Amino acid sequence: MTKFDKTEFTWDGMYLMYRGDYIGSKTMDEVHPNCHPSWIGKVKPSFIARFKYGAKPYKSYINCLVDNYTVEEYLRVSSETSPMEAVQRVGWSGRGRYNKRAA
Repeated sequence: MTKFDKTEFTWDGMYLMYRGDYIGSKTMDEVHPNCHPSWIGKVKPSFIARFKYGAKPYKSYINCLVDNYTVEEYLRVSSETSPMEAVQRVGWSGRGRYNKRAA
């Protein structure tokens, strides 16, 4: 299983994506054979969360993911439920609040 790397997250003001390599990741040219040559061999970014309305506490969201999930585990859980429910299960309460679980 692959740990999240904080440097591999990207944030555009609404969408949080993960560009790091992990078990089962695909490259852009595998997913989109006609992609721009600059994307060949690069990992296709994975959708992590969308912050549509109000506060956008993506930094505490990232901290929660790094502390509680592997990349593969989070992508599985968030696809079975929702990104919000996946982080709420491990202590993230929104609005930038994250109560770290005791180890």
